[in-house]
Amino acid sequence: MRRGKELNPAEIRIVFTPSAGNVEHFAAEELRSGIARMTGVAVPVATGKTDGGVSIELETLNGKDTELRFDGFRITVSENRIHIAANLPRGVLNGVYELLEFWGCRWFFYQEQPVFPHWEHLSMPESRTVNPDLELRGVCIFPVNAEHREDLRRIIGWLGWNRFNLLMTSVCRTKKRDNGWEVEWRQVEGELLPELRKRGMILNISEHSGRYFFPVSYFKEHPEWFAMNGEGKRFATGQICYSNEGAVQTLIRNFTEYAEKHPEVEILGTWPEDGYGFCKCEHCRRPGTVLKAVNRIADALKIVRPRLTVEYLSYTSETSEVPPDILPRDNMSILVANMRVAEEWKKKSDAVGGRGVYRLHYHITDNTAERANLALRFHEILDDCRETKAGGLRGIIPFFIGIDTWWRSSLNLCFLSRFSWDVSKTVDEVLSDFCRNRYPSVAERMKELFLRLEKIPMVSQSRPPRWPLWQEWESMRTEFSGPAWEKTQHTFEGLRQTLDELMNVASEPAEHFRPVMEFIEFQRRMFEAWHYRALAVQAFGRNDRDAVRSCLEKTAEYEQELAEQVRNSAGGSGVAGAWIDYEFFLNWRLQLDKQLLEMRTTENMIPVTDENPDVELFLPGLLENRKASPRH
Repeated sequence: MRRGKELNPAEIRIVFTPSAGNVEHFAAEELRSGIARMTGVAVPVATGKTDGGVSIELETLNGKDTELRFDGFRITVSENRIHIAANLPRGVLNGVYELLEFWGCRWFFYQEQPVFPHWEHLSMPESRTVNPDLELRGVCIFPVNAEHREDLRRIIGWLGWNRFNLLMTSVCRTKKRDNGWEVEWRQVEGELLPELRKRGMILNISEHSGRYFFPVSYFKEHPEWFAMNGEGKRFATGQICYSNEGAVQTLIRNFTEYAEKHPEVEILGTWPEDGYGFCKCEHCRRPGTVLKAVNRIADALKIVRPRLTVEYLSYTSETSEVPPDILPRDNMSILVANMRVAEEWKKKSDAVGGRGVYRLHYHITDNTAERANLALRFHEILDDCRETKAGGLRGIIPFFIGIDTWWRSSLNLCFLSRFSWDVSKTVDEVLSDFCRNRYPSVAERMKELFLRLEKIPMVSQSRPPRWPLWQEWESMRTEFSGPAWEKTQHTFEGLRQTLDELMNVASEPAEHFRPVMEFIEFQRRMFEAWHYRALAVQAFGRNDRDAVRSCLEKTAEYEQELAEQVRNSAGGSGVAGAWIDYEFFLNWRLQLDKQLLEMRTTENMIPVTDENPDVELFLPGLLENRKASPRH
């Protein structure tokens, strides 16, 4: 904290206007609580002006300040007055958090308590005007259900501290797998909606809620409402037939009824079902069919809820490749899953005076896309925020899948928040602030280590086309053995050595360093597993069955260690987790291991499938055999 005029906490009064609402009252309480935790002084809160002392005044201007954008704010400082003003109530709360940050408060991880420094006196800040570069800053969380209610409450509070302003969720998401992620806003809305409201956060109901608005039960009486496959047969597991009048009318009615019953929803998404399965009938094959149907939904919703934003997802070719003459309605926003089409959609939205374009992000906190192994992406996040602003887009909404990986997720989201507010910031600035507050005794060297962790070797587990056997993967002959492997080993050894040296001289508690150590070890174990897998592939090339088995048994040891670390994530360091995704990709790895052990070739290979139950005993079997075999 920069030291200016000192303020005696006992002389501070928090004041808001008589017209203050729920958010301003919450902002006053957050400020009062923060000052109390820093100074031990219970600052009074009052309505109207106060005599004497120093007043911190909170005021919502309702759009009167034309220099403020979105939920930005202005802090004006005079002799005995700090005035926090914003056009929106949410902006006032943002201003309060800015003031608390100036006094040294930080909230880096949602599973940890915030940092509240201890002060006898507080310092008077400087006047400032702060506008966010990106308007929409939020996340789409998985899972959302009653079981995780308290975790979600904590995360919403943490998002507010970090000045995010939107929660995207699904009223009832269709599970892609029996043990897949559950997203059921209906289970938690009674407890969590008040948490959003008092923070002025936007509720966006979208994220593949299609089966709620168009249930599969319709199929029995109206199969013609559902997609047709390439053979001309209707099926209930894909999309609807967007060119069928009865289907579209039903969809319009269901969306309209929901919007009327739920005024708390500010953005309502019309996403198709997740994945593909679009209708192949003659009319649906025409480009723009989905947008035409959503336009009709938007027309109906504009009548009952004029201020409601109708969200259109540009996702697959059926929703993205739209002829230039088919435009969205002016009450629609466009969410793009691929930046390649963002410019074209922005032109379309601007042409009708629409509600703009924002982007969905798959890598910042998405354990499904990242195979339950999130990378630290500080520079990439900054580049994405700058690209988003330069393109005139409203913001970035990342999938936040697997909330138990809180250490990695929190770090990436902290950087997303800082850069969404100010794209002129640098990674060095944000990382320096983090390390000064987290590791003050070794801040500069920890910053250097985190920059190295951003580039740590990580196994790419992207699903290859047609699931070829390990024997067909070129990387098995290049990345995981020989000089490349030796270089990777050297990198891990160097990272671990640096961390050990820092822990020996640092004065911070050991638990602050434990996630860093586990992150390094997780990547090292993953590479070890793939190294022995690569050696098994080489043994396969020599037709050495015994060596194949021996190497795969060693792979199994590392896979077991990794699986245990992920499964035991509850209450852990926040490094590993997202078991639902991890188990899924472990399953297909083991399917390919099993075929390698059986010495299969492309001529007799078995197609790899989702959740193959035949491999459930494969890993335990390899481990048991390794224990029993005399050659080990």
